[in-house]
Amino acid sequence: MPGPVVNGVRSNPSSTAMPPGQAGVTDAPFMPLLAEGTIKLLLLCSGQLVIARLRNTSDRDGDRAYQLLRPLEVQPKGSLEGDDGGSGWMLSPFLSGLTSQANLVLFKAAVASILDPEPRLIQAYTTRTNQECPPSDTPVERLKRAFQEFTESIEGG
Repeated sequence: MPGPVVNGVRSNPSSTAMPPGQAGVTDAPFMPLLAEGTIKLLLLCSGQLVIARLRNTSDRDGDRAYQLLRPLEVQPKGSLEGDDGGSGWMLSPFLSGLTSQANLVLFKAAVASILDPEPRLIQAYTTRTNQECPPSDTPVERLKRAFQEFTESIEGG
């Protein structure tokens, strides 16, 4: 199983953390859009928000787990950083200064919710992590996908 297994950690910024402008994942090879997994926003039970390419996997016992490829923590911008008219968040390396691992596995119990990120957040994430950015869906495409997921949930359950 690639990467360390983490069960909902909560870290505080330390003096060993890399500056926000430098992410260790930017040196990673280019990841095409068709690579395995999808880009998701994860709300961890610890309250942290993490964006990553997510793959479903299993832990040693066969229970569901999630592999996070090139994870970045999504943090709200502080009032000291000024408002540049852009977004109200910034991306920083996840578990920076604690491990050199670029990918990790989270137990299902560590994840409170898996969400679809906004297109601007996906764009910022893919630029920062050297990945191909998926095209943003139109409202009609989102409605079609939601209807398809709804019908699949009825048929499957």
